[in-house]
Amino acid sequence: MPINLNLEPQTNLGTEQISWSFKEFNPIIRSRRWWWLAGVISLLLLLYAVLTGNFLFALILLMGAILFVNETKRQPRHLKCQITNKGLAVGKKFWRWSELNEFWIAYQPPTIDNLYVLPKNLFDPRLSIPLNKTNPLKVRTELKKFLNEDLSKEDEPTSEALAKLLKLQ
Repeated sequence: MPINLNLEPQTNLGTEQISWSFKEFNPIIRSRRWWWLAGVISLLLLLYAVLTGNFLFALILLMGAILFVNETKRQPRHLKCQITNKGLAVGKKFWRWSELNEFWIAYQPPTIDNLYVLPKNLFDPRLSIPLNKTNPLKVRTELKKFLNEDLSKEDEPTSEALAKLLKLQ
């Protein structure tokens, strides 16, 4: 489970091996057509939910739409990733090496350059960290000291590719 340390200067993260900064997410520009299509699909699903008497589904749709629209207005924060001898720090969260399972790097410039880290806890989400202009070989070398690399994975996960294709992420 990730430990929220607020990463104050006095926090002992260990000796920094490598670090870089990145944007939390890349803002997506959606066309008017995309918004109209998303609205029509949402209204059709909402109509279906009401006609079938599934009001919980209707409520979930409304809440999801409100959260999605609210999230699209948010500006990305600049986060820092640090690989230390004690663990991995991303933004204000810190994971000890014992809490992480494995990693892989999807590197196909200029479109894909991400580090993926899987936590041991199945309920924790996969970490997706953009490398930006950080040398992936240096990151790989440092991480191999602490985690196993999953060599069977070379690409970004299908869920992320689909989200990019649909302009959801």
